[in-house]
Amino acid sequence: MGQTIISKGKNIDEAIHVGLAILQSKREEVQIEIIQRETKGIWRIGFKPAIVKLTKVERQVEPSSVAEEEKSDSASVGGARSKVTEDHLSGKAWVRGGQIFYRPSPLCYPTITVGQGVLLLKNGEPVTGTTVITEGDQLEIQTAEETVETKWDIIVDEDKLHAILRIEPGVKKRFQIKDIDPDYHIELKAEQHIEVQNTLEYKPVLQKLKSLNIVQGLDFIAMAEAAKTTKPGDFVIARGVKPQQGKNGWVELTVNLDSKQAGPKLREDGTVDFREVNNIPSVHPGQVIAIVHPPVPGVPGVTVTNEPIPPKPVYPVAVYLGKGVTAIENGTKIVALANGRPVFRQQGLDVHIFIVDKLTHQGDVDLGSGNIRFHGDVDITGNVEDGMSVEAEGNITIFQNVTRATITSKQAVFIRRNVIGSVISAGTGHILTSELAHLLITIEGYIEKMISSIKQLVSSPAFKRTDWKQNGLFPLIKLLMDYKFRPLVAVGHKYIEVTKRGDRQQFHPVWFDLAERFQRCFFSSIPNELHSLEQLAKLLEDIKTTMKQYTDVNGESSYIEMAYALNSTIYCSGDITVFGQGCYNCTIHSGGFLNVKGVMRGGRAYARKGASIQEAGSDSGVVTHIAVPEGQTVRFGVVKEGTIVQIGKTAYTFQKEHRQIEAALDENGQMIFD
Repeated sequence: MGQTIISKGKNIDEAIHVGLAILQSKREEVQIEIIQRETKGIWRIGFKPAIVKLTKVERQVEPSSVAEEEKSDSASVGGARSKVTEDHLSGKAWVRGGQIFYRPSPLCYPTITVGQGVLLLKNGEPVTGTTVITEGDQLEIQTAEETVETKWDIIVDEDKLHAILRIEPGVKKRFQIKDIDPDYHIELKAEQHIEVQNTLEYKPVLQKLKSLNIVQGLDFIAMAEAAKTTKPGDFVIARGVKPQQGKNGWVELTVNLDSKQAGPKLREDGTVDFREVNNIPSVHPGQVIAIVHPPVPGVPGVTVTNEPIPPKPVYPVAVYLGKGVTAIENGTKIVALANGRPVFRQQGLDVHIFIVDKLTHQGDVDLGSGNIRFHGDVDITGNVEDGMSVEAEGNITIFQNVTRATITSKQAVFIRRNVIGSVISAGTGHILTSELAHLLITIEGYIEKMISSIKQLVSSPAFKRTDWKQNGLFPLIKLLMDYKFRPLVAVGHKYIEVTKRGDRQQFHPVWFDLAERFQRCFFSSIPNELHSLEQLAKLLEDIKTTMKQYTDVNGESSYIEMAYALNSTIYCSGDITVFGQGCYNCTIHSGGFLNVKGVMRGGRAYARKGASIQEAGSDSGVVTHIAVPEGQTVRFGVVKEGTIVQIGKTAYTFQKEHRQIEAALDENGQMIFD
């Protein structure tokens, strides 16, 4: 290669033209390298000229290596230069070992751009951006160093059971310049090297602990780990002792009081052995049925500052003895005084224990025997015939069939064979009450949405211009009921109709009060005080309170078990199990879980804690409807086309048969199947 120059111009063409004039050469006699394209800028602010390098093409000479040239010559060392060395390094700069070398020429001056982390001093002055190096310039490179000290602190948690050393190790940041090969333009770049410097020492940590009065459970191993860590973190360096909580007094039962039946035993040939049934638990006079234990006090703990932590107080259990039991040995043992079924009920620290009498009726309940009403348990060895009723405070067990009869128990009902055209009820609730509660769930959702809609409407400018103070929200509620909340009309009327069938002497007044408020708020023909946002909110709150009280009072200890049901109404405040062939065209309400191990064809079922049905629906198209609250699921072994499953307010009708499927709601309230 021949002579090389660096040329500038307003644009590339002008820079080339100027360079050709200097070299006194034609365009085909040079090699052109574009170093920088022009940047126009605005009003010449940010303007950059075009820069090109022109090299005259001459007879090629094999150059010696850069390393050899660097050994023979540099910017700071004089001496003879070979023609090849001059051509190879002329107009260039390079970096070796943290020092800058350069070789300017009359027609080409090397340029240097300063990068991050590097300080370049040119003739003692710092350089920013790009600079041109000329003969005699004194250059010095300096790299930055930064030191961040170790940070730490000791924190005591809220219970004063842990002292935590929170540490962030220090660092030393160094920048090292990289070697750069000779070039007309070089950019000084530095590599960042980070060295962790954890300067934590024992002495200041111990002094800090002393100043905080932390003396309990010091962990010197954790302190050593903190002193060696290279990452930010928390180290527990002192631990207190948690108090050992005591135990309230309790009652230990010495007999099994679980009267839930295991159900008949299934033989290998598929038939049922009704003789293989667990007996209802019973006791005899003199038998110890419970042991009363005193409370066990706890053990105090200690904080990291050596302060005692008292355990929670403990209390004795209060035992209330009812019929058929007594206490001996200073009240520590409960003994039966009569035959019967022991009952154990506990609420908090109050325990009630008593014996329930048992009535065993041999044969059928019919016109000859009359209806049966008993304050204890009732066992019926035969059938319950047409038009008869059996009522009991305790469990009712019927070993044969129930046909067009009424069975009512406050605890549990066991029917070993078939139920046809009958009403079966178990629990502290009532069938009409459960129906009202089911309707309230739907009404509650509609009122919530109505309140939200009203709030949006009354905040709009158009509504603010209307005169609504005289009639309140009456016109707006009527409008919403007519157009947006038509389903609320139907369910509201249904609720009012059901309350009219109830006896005010048997039901809590709140159910009737809500019905009257529904009538005045949603179905009144004139404005009244209920037509306001405040009263709507109060109505919604009372509905939620009623539902909570219903759930709390409607005990789940009751349950119903039967083999088969046809055209019957079955209510239970707890679980319902149909363990035989199944149920056909029945209305079922379960305050607990519904488990149909056979088929459910036709009818409606509601289960507050979900349902499992082996086979639902029919090929003939008889509608079968299963409903559960939001948050529960329904599992099917087989579900036929046309079966309706409802979860909360979302309903789905199966369009074809499915097997082993579970229905639930997703986060958006959409029905999903697993």
